[in-house]
Amino acid sequence: MNLTEFTRETLRGLPGVMVVIEDVKEDAQSSGLDATDLQTDAERGLSSAGIRVLEVEEWRETPGRPWLYVSVNTLRHLGGYFFAIDVQLRQEVTLPGRPALITSAPTWELGSIGFVMADNLASQMRQSVQTHLQNFIEDCRAVNV
Repeated sequence: MNLTEFTRETLRGLPGVMVVIEDVKEDAQSSGLDATDLQTDAERGLSSAGIRVLEVEEWRETPGRPWLYVSVNTLRHLGGYFFAIDVQLRQEVTLPGRPALITSAPTWELGSIGFVMADNLASQMRQSVQTHLQNFIEDCRAVNV
């Protein structure tokens, strides 16, 4: 089993996810990138694909407490931004030697880096996050047919 198949297997039987968007830096916000837009896009995309979006109370009662973490980190440079996008499915896990120790760990992850001009920041980041989410959706579908 290769790494992609292994991480994809961690999505089998996934009852849904809570979506958590990392805060966006102020300078990126001033260029139009908004965490609320990313949250709305992610939740809408997941729901449209048939993946249940969990509210906090529901998430607390869900085995494994799965949450989809989205981070768009930016660094302004001249007329644009260097960026790093990270999308992770995080779930509660235990260590074989210490089953009483429960922690959250990424079980599926996809990221990218690049550079974008400031006037394209918001649209390009929203589109790139959606592309990453589409990969997550496809992997979910592959193991939950």
